[in-house]
Amino acid sequence: MDDQTLDRIDQLSEEGNIQCDEGNYQAAIRVWTEALDLVPSPQHVHAESLWLEASIGDAFFLLDDFGNALTHFEKAKQNIIENAYENPFIMLRLGQCYLEDNNSESAQEYLLRAYMMEGRDIFEDESPKYLKFLDDNIDLD
Repeated sequence: MDDQTLDRIDQLSEEGNIQCDEGNYQAAIRVWTEALDLVPSPQHVHAESLWLEASIGDAFFLLDDFGNALTHFEKAKQNIIENAYENPFIMLRLGQCYLEDNNSESAQEYLLRAYMMEGRDIFEDESPKYLKFLDDNIDLD
């Protein structure tokens, strides 16, 4: 990507962050989607797509739109430049989305990945149901 495109992606990303911080999740999604549209195909070979997909997914998650959140976190996970499997936040959100989608097997896999990377701390600001689900299905001690 050329420098002008990268600068525009950075500008839009920051604007989306501001919107998200203010609780304007729909506006953040629109801005981040505009930035993501600037990433050339195939997008999964650009690091920018990982964090834009994760940001969009997180905004959908915060809106309790777990289906759209899951779609974006799955796309983030497919990035081949950045190793999403080493990102505890992406693993956490994938597990949470799968649990909300009643896919307990996948929920357990991804919540356990997040737990193995960050321990109980990663669940600190989350609904207790996610750690309880993991604790009920895996011997964490």
